[in-house]
Amino acid sequence: MSEDRSVFELPTRQPDSTLVYGEDPSQIADIFGSPKSPALVLIHGGYWRPQYDRVHARPLAGALADAGYFVISLEYRRIPGNPDAMVADVAAAIAAIPAESVTLIGHSAGGHLALWAAANVSKVRKVVALAPVSDLQMTEDLHLDEGAATDFLGCPASTRTDLDPMYLEYGDVEVLVVQGDCDIRVPVEMNRKFAMHQPQVKYQEHPRIGHFELIDPNKSIVLGLLNS
Repeated sequence: MSEDRSVFELPTRQPDSTLVYGEDPSQIADIFGSPKSPALVLIHGGYWRPQYDRVHARPLAGALADAGYFVISLEYRRIPGNPDAMVADVAAAIAAIPAESVTLIGHSAGGHLALWAAANVSKVRKVVALAPVSDLQMTEDLHLDEGAATDFLGCPASTRTDLDPMYLEYGDVEVLVVQGDCDIRVPVEMNRKFAMHQPQVKYQEHPRIGHFELIDPNKSIVLGLLNS
């Protein structure tokens, strides 16, 4: 099955400013829009691998800022076998944001990190998880992205249930999972299972939509969700 990757060809815009939340070069975030607007934290995907960074999320970040939102697009350390560095960075970045509460938008592995933050970071009030990697055990069992779960964790998924969204508790955080039924990166069965296992989660499935269309601002999926 072919997939629409045209989002990677969209023009990107430079951030309005930069947030530095640590000493490592990856402990940084792009800022788009005014801090007076509602705060949206964007967490990019890439199956936690170091070669994928926040740049590919800039078209969406810019579109959200143009719609009136204050957007913070996170970068974080992506060190294979050191998942604790990644989640620590997400928590530290959220703590550094000048807002009392935030909404997280996470795509793919960024969706996984957003779900982790929903269960572990008090400032999070809402999560919009776009094709999130919501089941680390299934990711390992299916050998998705050539063993991404094992590379990320550095150990069997069964030993890190504290990082697995299937086992987390989300309290009063509003969690919306959005999935395309033509996704060949994160199987639709994963998030159907997640929504059944976590009944408080709201689940939307979009027909004829793949993995990357969910972060394409021209598809208007995210903007439609925020405006509904």
